[in-house]
Amino acid sequence: MTTTNTRNYWLLFALAAASFVFTFHNVQYTGEEAVYPLMSYEMWYHGHLLTPVMYGQDYWRPPLDNWLITMVSMWIGWSHMLVAARLIAALATVGSGLLVGWFAGRIWKERRLAAFAALVYITLGDVLFYDGWLAYSDPLFAFFCLAAMLLGWLAVMERRVGFFAIAVLALSCAFLTKALTVYVFYGVAVLVVTYRTRGWRFLFSWPSWGIHLLALVVPVLWYAMAPAGGTMAHGMFDDIIGKLQGQGLLDYLHQFFVFPAQTFGQLLPVGGVVLYALLRRYPISRMNDPQVRTALWIAGVNYLPYWLSPQSGIRYLMPLYGIVALVLAGWVVDAEKTRRLAVKWMMAAILLKYFFALWAFPAYTDRFRPHISAIARDVLMQTHGAPLYVSNAAWVGIGVTADIDLAIRPHPPLVTPPSNLANGFVISYPGAVPPGYTVVSRYQGVWLLCRGTVCGQKDRSHE
Repeated sequence: MTTTNTRNYWLLFALAAASFVFTFHNVQYTGEEAVYPLMSYEMWYHGHLLTPVMYGQDYWRPPLDNWLITMVSMWIGWSHMLVAARLIAALATVGSGLLVGWFAGRIWKERRLAAFAALVYITLGDVLFYDGWLAYSDPLFAFFCLAAMLLGWLAVMERRVGFFAIAVLALSCAFLTKALTVYVFYGVAVLVVTYRTRGWRFLFSWPSWGIHLLALVVPVLWYAMAPAGGTMAHGMFDDIIGKLQGQGLLDYLHQFFVFPAQTFGQLLPVGGVVLYALLRRYPISRMNDPQVRTALWIAGVNYLPYWLSPQSGIRYLMPLYGIVALVLAGWVVDAEKTRRLAVKWMMAAILLKYFFALWAFPAYTDRFRPHISAIARDVLMQTHGAPLYVSNAAWVGIGVTADIDLAIRPHPPLVTPPSNLANGFVISYPGAVPPGYTVVSRYQGVWLLCRGTVCGQKDRSHE
């Protein structure tokens, strides 16, 4: 029976993973998905291997995700760069699920629990339905963060320095993917495990010191050697500090009360099953398991900065989903009544995901969101090859620009307009029109402006 359950859990995991395929091509850019594909194309076009570029300007994020998008796009074609970016995100998500399963199997020595933990992870609401496949850097960042935390955990628990070395490699990859915050995730995890296992002597041994010194050297070397290292460093720290700042007391209160509810929503369905089981007094397993408690501490301490930061978003929690999945799996796996209920809801979530991927999300996008490709085609039709620039860095503007960049190949990608622009079109934000500019067209989320002689080429008064 145990073998059958294990096989069924992996089968459900595979079905959930396969659902990502149907989200690769049938939905246009969603949110700020176009940022990384657009930057990757600009980097490739201009030959900037070490410095991400957006609208011709240096961007402050490290470029590992851009490198991967570029490699896949060169293989399948730049016209499919969104597919490339989503493929990388989905593979990272599946990889995170496999990491969770591998780690659970190693610490608990149970194949059934390993498969169940992986299934819990990949069916978490935010992972399965949204952020697990969108073309952001977060899934890849989460994969490397999770790898670093789990390997650091094993290093301390098993007193094996080799795991520290691999953890530091994952740590460096996470930094090169997105942000310095990986060092916080990792540091909290290692310190919690060290405290709970009384492993201070091992953590502060000379081999450990040497390996972790290398981890700190990587960002220093990167910022010192990258062509735009100073810009990247300032941008990184400004972004982290900005996330901690709100406009007033209401921002902090809103975050304090709303963010936990949002977080709980992303942990459905199994998170909801656990809450239901507690309310109905259904059995919950392994409440006192030391590994479950360790995972709870790691997740809880790492959660606090995001809970208290008014500008933080749900997707920033992705590195913690794998840790939470270990907790949920541990609580449910040995409680038969609760486990059966959880499996039913996970199966329902997978079926719902296929409905969502094949019909609901495309239909919603088509009806309620701006049509990115149509806007891009209309802009090109109206500008007739005249100088065209972009100043709109909101999601619609970025998506339109990404489509235009591919459409005008082999001409250079669009850049921001010069301050002294005398003649040309600009893809701008809706709203106030800068002095000297004329509105050509108003679209949902973007306006097309003109300045100079191009404005008089034909009547462009439609709105």
